[in-house]
Amino acid sequence: MVRVRRSRYVCFFCDDFPFLNVSLLVRGTVEPVTVRQVYALSILRGEPIPLSADEFELAASTPSDDWVEAVDEETTRELARKGVLLSDENDPELDALRSRHESLESMGWNLEAALYYFLSKWHGIDLRRLAGQDETSDLLPPTEEAVRAFIDRFGPPPAAFSSVEAPLAVRELPLVERKGELYDVLLRRRTTRSFDRSAPLAQWELAVVLRYVFGYHGYVPLLGQVTTLKRTSPSAGGFHPIEAYPLIMAVEDLDPGLYRYNPAEHTLELLAPLGVDEARAVANAFVCGQTYFGDAHVLLVLAARFDRAFWKYRNHRKALTALMMDAAHLSQTLYLVATELGLGAFVTAAVNNIDIEERLGLDGYREGVLAVCGFGRPAAERSPFDPEFLPFVPRQTPQDRSGRDAGI
Repeated sequence: MVRVRRSRYVCFFCDDFPFLNVSLLVRGTVEPVTVRQVYALSILRGEPIPLSADEFELAASTPSDDWVEAVDEETTRELARKGVLLSDENDPELDALRSRHESLESMGWNLEAALYYFLSKWHGIDLRRLAGQDETSDLLPPTEEAVRAFIDRFGPPPAAFSSVEAPLAVRELPLVERKGELYDVLLRRRTTRSFDRSAPLAQWELAVVLRYVFGYHGYVPLLGQVTTLKRTSPSAGGFHPIEAYPLIMAVEDLDPGLYRYNPAEHTLELLAPLGVDEARAVANAFVCGQTYFGDAHVLLVLAARFDRAFWKYRNHRKALTALMMDAAHLSQTLYLVATELGLGAFVTAAVNNIDIEERLGLDGYREGVLAVCGFGRPAAERSPFDPEFLPFVPRQTPQDRSGRDAGI
């Protein structure tokens, strides 16, 4: 006897799309009709799944809080393979899907957050292919014709400067200029997309970045079991659940490969050795063909330990938001530390999460990829993707501002 229940990590939606009336078409009449399709958004599968009317009715009538005997074993098995129902049938694929569901439940994943995270993960994306470019060459910036075509289709972007109609009062603030190392680093911070591959990083430079971005600098034991940690960036609850996995390509006296940074010991743990060319190919695959980022000396995969974060924030709507903020804080600190060292840095969310998790041996449920950062020695010549910023001072004349808005 097979028992089933509905996964609580699935949502349903209907979509309408035009379709030709086939019966009229064979008689020589072209008449579009509207077809309504029901989909299941299966978090266990990470994709939308089309359902027939009978499948939807069976899924909707199956409880999510109790195991019941399967009425239609064939349809039930198909829905279980689609990640809609859970089955206790002894089958490796169904066992894996049931295990994913149990992981989500045990960690306290919020349904809405899980829906966003697992259905927005990428796999096998290459921006060069999407842009119609050769996947063996560097990613090229969009042409002027492509930009104009985009604007013709969608219109110009919203104005760079927003405004509020008829404010009750306007108070000018003093234009304060600060001097000092901190403010100099803040003003020099920028995204780098051009790296000098002929000049490797020194090992001490890598150590400084890892120590002052991802290292621990203090702790507070609470109740003997809960430890609050201190990094140079803030973290929700002081839990710091973001792990750094360096992909090293050009660091003196370090073999290229995939590593895990252990902040408790300030050590690098080798996960997979790679040749130089292989490491570059892996880097480009990680960042979806953004070859200017793949040229960096070190890439840093930011992966969240969901089980640690959600231990406190169980089934919390803001828990995933807090994790995203943790990753963003770390990336900004990376920018500042790299800038102080005279290095260039970047961060990107355009990453193939699933491919990276498979490479690192992460299950994607207890620990999953959020973003990729990187740093290295900047090249003398800037990337064509990097704009030349003009100095900006508040309260300039309207003419100056309109010129800036137009890209002049």
